[in-house]
Amino acid sequence: MFLDSVGIILKKDDVSPHKITILDKLQGKIECVTPDSSISTGALITYNVRQKGQTTFISDSALIYLPLSLARIDMLFFHHVIELIYYFTHIGSCSKEVFDLLAFLYSTEQRIITQQYKKFFLLKLLSNMGSFPEISEIRTSFVAKLNSISIQQLSNLTITASEEKELDRWLWCCVWQHPYVNEFKTVHFLAENRTL
Repeated sequence: MFLDSVGIILKKDDVSPHKITILDKLQGKIECVTPDSSISTGALITYNVRQKGQTTFISDSALIYLPLSLARIDMLFFHHVIELIYYFTHIGSCSKEVFDLLAFLYSTEQRIITQQYKKFFLLKLLSNMGSFPEISEIRTSFVAKLNSISIQQLSNLTITASEEKELDRWLWCCVWQHPYVNEFKTVHFLAENRTL
């Protein structure tokens, strides 16, 4: 039993509101059953975890934080981030960096987040989940350089339109090479925010 675990709700089951998927800070992505069906997607919660056979149960969940202003400012971006984590991570595995990156986004939600910064965030997120374009021409030295900069430093960076197009191609390629891309509900975030 893990006491006082902390995690972020990635998805609620479409059929059963008691089945949820959580990005746990220590255990990575876990699917579990909860008695509380009112938990919102994206919520940061604490809980106790108990394994019974093949099923993971959580109990005593308590809401720590709900990123309401982030969702209000850009609901599509917020849901795109949650959806990418859900589809690009595997049960029981996820780097601590992914959780920390999402927690960092939650801590900066009060600031104005530019479209470029959102793309920088997605670059860091996809990279930390091990996703890179299969097409070698898309993996440029510029994107590699961007990826080497900390997310905190990227908030002060501005890039040219041609550099942003390069980043757009990298993000687009990463997402579209996913085998379940046709199930994504927020992929149009990238299409709507491409640099022309």
